[in-house]
Amino acid sequence: MSDDLLDPAAELAWIAAQARGQLELDRLLGVPAALVPTLPALAPAPRPVAAPLATATPTAPTAPAPPGDEDPAALAARRRDAEARLDALARRMAGCTKCRLSEGRNQLVFGQGDAAAEVAFVGEGPGYHEDQEGLAFVGKAGELLTKMIKAMGLERDEVFIANVVKCRPPGNRTPAPDEMGTCLPFLQEQLEIVRPKVICALGKTAAVGLGLIAPDEALGRSRGRFRDWRGTPVMITYHPAYLLRTPADKRKAWEDLQQLFPLIARRRAT
Repeated sequence: MSDDLLDPAAELAWIAAQARGQLELDRLLGVPAALVPTLPALAPAPRPVAAPLATATPTAPTAPAPPGDEDPAALAARRRDAEARLDALARRMAGCTKCRLSEGRNQLVFGQGDAAAEVAFVGEGPGYHEDQEGLAFVGKAGELLTKMIKAMGLERDEVFIANVVKCRPPGNRTPAPDEMGTCLPFLQEQLEIVRPKVICALGKTAAVGLGLIAPDEALGRSRGRFRDWRGTPVMITYHPAYLLRTPADKRKAWEDLQQLFPLIARRRAT
């Protein structure tokens, strides 16, 4: 542990940074801030003495810490290759009729974003607005996702966004298992092309579709912990549409998103 982490002033600064982040998410979600009582000033604390290295107990990291971002030239070359491969996949998927969801769609919603993104967000499926515009996560839930991405220190066009199914289920119902199974190879190919450092599964259907949790597993007991998808860490959290209905859970979602920070080299401080 570094000396900075043993400094009470540094610890208070870290706590203040977390509080600012939570208050910013409160503002983005339109939830009134709760009043916090003023605390008395802290008396100077004696500087603790670090334990000898021989007695320290190693702690397993929550998720693997990534190296620095790629060399700019190598990243640009990978992005060009990934863009071409995604474009070829989109052309191959055009007019898909592999499952019954194609019968009622207006537009197939492929997904969009940076072809070499560090973070990929995976949702459930297109809704009304997505079906009309052909883009993933538009409408109120999409607006909230955009604000959450900005709160993370990123722009929407710096991440990749897709859904488990590419066509809108009738009445916005949950996609059936066979529908998800039919569409899953397309999502898998997208993620293999983009090669994100971390994936964020938005909601239970996304987590089930990626094979991370069982259909009868409660999301509240599954979120907040990293799972593995083909060697890539995945954080399961709440869907933005759920947060619009249940703003009290926004703090939990923000805590989940903060766990992604150490894996994102390109994010800006907020």
